[in-house]
Amino acid sequence: MGAVAAEVEPLFSSTHAALVFAFNFSHQAYDRPVMNRMADGPKRSGKGLVGLDGAGQAGMIRAAVDALGREEAMVITARFAPRRDRCPCRRDCCSGWVPGREWRAATDHLTEYVLRMALAGTVSHYRLRNGIVRRVFGDDVKLVEIAEVASVNRDTVSDHAKRIAKHLAGIEGRAMKAIDEKLYTDGIVER
Repeated sequence: MGAVAAEVEPLFSSTHAALVFAFNFSHQAYDRPVMNRMADGPKRSGKGLVGLDGAGQAGMIRAAVDALGREEAMVITARFAPRRDRCPCRRDCCSGWVPGREWRAATDHLTEYVLRMALAGTVSHYRLRNGIVRRVFGDDVKLVEIAEVASVNRDTVSDHAKRIAKHLAGIEGRAMKAIDEKLYTDGIVER
């Protein structure tokens, strides 16, 4: 007797949706107790992305990202990881938010990377590069502010911003193509 192959429905409609889910999956999202689930009766339709199922799916997607090259993984992390985390300190000086741990690590790594690659042969202030990289990945910072903080001419900031944005866009394009293919091949996303 031959085995019947079960057709598995992809969990996500796009790679973007899968990455948003994986980078924003809450480690606090616990599944309901077994007794409560059994009392519900017939199972409802859905993707089942809560508790351990959700953690497992998020982990598989994150592992696929980590399998890319270092800069490709950092670019995807900078694009999809939460930019802000809640700050529980409750001090008067605190706004209640801090830069997201993963997002900041990725942007800090890319700040050093762009010096070697996008700006090779130039002298560049760390705060200038970091401000531009953060801006590329969604931080609300203006080039004029970056110029003031780094004490650099606005034309220099504009030139650096163009070069950095172009270089990072190339990496991001390759990374998204690679992760899209991997997640499609693994049956995680639809086409």
